[in-house]
Amino acid sequence: MTTSKLTKTLLSTLLLGAATGASAAAFQLAEVSTSGLGRAYAGEAAMADNASVVATNPALMSLFKQKEFSAGGVYVDSRIHMYGPVTATTASGLKLATGNANANSVVPGAFIPNMYFVSPINDKFALGAGMNVNFGLKSEYSRDYDAGIFGGVTDLTTINLNLSGSYKITDNLTAGLGINGVYAKAEVERTAGIAITGVKNILKAKGEDAVKSQLSGAIRAKNPRVSQAAADALAQKTINNLKSLDKQDSLVHLKDNAWGFGWNAGLMYEFNQDNRVGLAYHSKIDIDFTDRNALSLQQHQGALTPYVAEGSLTLKLPAYWEFSGFHQLTDHWAVHYSYKYTEWNRFKELRGTYQDGSGYEAFAKKEEYKNNSRFAVGTTYNFSDALTLRAGLAYDQAASKKHLSASIPDTDRMWYSLGATYKFTPNLSVDVGFSHLRGKKKHFVETQNIKGLLVVEADYTTKASANLYGLNLNYRF
Repeated sequence: MTTSKLTKTLLSTLLLGAATGASAAAFQLAEVSTSGLGRAYAGEAAMADNASVVATNPALMSLFKQKEFSAGGVYVDSRIHMYGPVTATTASGLKLATGNANANSVVPGAFIPNMYFVSPINDKFALGAGMNVNFGLKSEYSRDYDAGIFGGVTDLTTINLNLSGSYKITDNLTAGLGINGVYAKAEVERTAGIAITGVKNILKAKGEDAVKSQLSGAIRAKNPRVSQAAADALAQKTINNLKSLDKQDSLVHLKDNAWGFGWNAGLMYEFNQDNRVGLAYHSKIDIDFTDRNALSLQQHQGALTPYVAEGSLTLKLPAYWEFSGFHQLTDHWAVHYSYKYTEWNRFKELRGTYQDGSGYEAFAKKEEYKNNSRFAVGTTYNFSDALTLRAGLAYDQAASKKHLSASIPDTDRMWYSLGATYKFTPNLSVDVGFSHLRGKKKHFVETQNIKGLLVVEADYTTKASANLYGLNLNYRF
């Protein structure tokens, strides 16, 4: 018999319902443009290929002499595979069930859109607006997945809306400032999996009466004022609730939509028309989710039972810095580079709490992320007035070092990128880009204690790679 889902909104689904495995560290996304994709986003805070400068460094808008519009997106084809055994034991270590945590392609493919507009006002001022996706994730395991207590569904979507301005302070120095509104949708679900198999195995092996007697004794030991008859009734209620569950039933579920707000700033210094550097900063953003029907499994009034009430969770998105350089070496060749630093250390945990005074936790998971770095180098070759070619390499450090997770797959990764721009006319152009991401193989163990009754442990090995395909149209007027 299927019970109600216990929903937990912590991460959001990507724009227009799409979500993806993050292609930067953790659930951060780098795919703000197709031109950037073709050079592994090397030079992103110092290059003004098109109006996508709004997404990274608003100071670069001062380089535009005409209004420009850019729109398109990047399709991410992720290939993340999980392997390993999973076991359910009693708290004392008695093995109750064994299974496997194998799952292929746990992150579905997704399209990451973008749209930007830049308008020079005069020789000193420029304004810009944009829509892009900076954070997003979707990992999805089958409903009868043995390790459903770790997998299930984790679905995060954020849409970043940005309004920016730039001001040319001197002939060499420009500053930019912007405000960000982030709309987020999030859902987290965890299924019973092998935990319920373990429960049914022990009921079968020991007999329901023996298990009932053991649970009843534990209830009276904790609260001697409870009568034997009442303890027996509570123990039977717990058994009945657990017997009604199947592997595919939800033990945790929370869902909500919410807004968060932040700001961004940037500087650009031009040594001359062929050499410049840029520095960009994007602030941290907190997003407060509230689900009026958050569900979880709780020891409520003496019995283990599904519990539904209003629950809340705050998702703490990190601030990040980026320093970039651009150098036009000849009429045809240019080189560019970037260093990006993301302050993931504020992402300590995901913790959802009920707001009804019960003191229960709807969802709790340690993350303990660490600040991480991204290094990128690239080159651009102007083959002709109509055709520009680009390439790049990047190394992304993982943010998850201590508590690796099946729900938010993360690993160090390399980027190998190629791209091109073709101008149909002086004002109309198209960008195409491709990147292959290769992640390191990782091994980690996840453990979950379920209300002191069962311990579920999965011994994971994970392999990850992805192919990214980008297309953008640009128009100046």
